[in-house]
Amino acid sequence: MRLVLANGCFDLLHPGHIAHLQEARAMGDRLVVALTLDEFVGKPGRPIFTWSERVSMLLALRCVDDVSAAKNSVDAIYSWKPAVFVKGSDYAEKGLLPDEVKACKEVGAQIRFTKEHPPTTSSLIERIKCVS
Repeated sequence: MRLVLANGCFDLLHPGHIAHLQEARAMGDRLVVALTLDEFVGKPGRPIFTWSERVSMLLALRCVDDVSAAKNSVDAIYSWKPAVFVKGSDYAEKGLLPDEVKACKEVGAQIRFTKEHPPTTSSLIERIKCVS
């Protein structure tokens, strides 16, 4: 069984998130999303939806097999020991955290990136602000 691990906040679930998760799921046999706990989301005013609401949305997607609570991606990598650790295309440009790379090497996880799937949650929040 080839386990794929994705992580993040996945707040305001949108088509970009769904495409990212579908692409991630296609990289293996099972997709687990390490969902950032509310208190560890590092953006002001976020998350908009609570952790349990975000879990419900993610589990409603056929491509997501499981969701786990995550303080951070590194802890999730060590806990799940995935065959593939997947991030969005924006991380291909700005890079992963050194601790993520180290954890992936230690557990034998391949690092993969999905294609660009706009919009971002931050851009959606800005659009909503403009119409309100």
